[in-house]
Amino acid sequence: MKNSRTVGSYVLAGAGIGALLWVAFKPNKESFQGMLQTVKNKVIPSKATQGLPIEKAGLSDPMDIDDNKMVSEGSMYGVHYYNKNEQDA
Repeated sequence: MKNSRTVGSYVLAGAGIGALLWVAFKPNKESFQGMLQTVKNKVIPSKATQGLPIEKAGLSDPMDIDDNKMVSEGSMYGVHYYNKNEQDA
């Protein structure tokens, strides 16, 4: 058991050193920094995008025809799904 842990430690250390050497080259470093920035933007959104999704939440405006049409069409999905499952059972 101890021998496999030692081998695993060497493999992990070798992979870490290989990754550091890979990142040391300039083209790889730039692509790696780009990947890190993309992940960071997805995990921690910027201040500009924090308040966006709440703009049209809640009751729809009676004068917004497109929004009302979407709501009326989408509201029947659950009813049709339920009816289909009840008829098949």
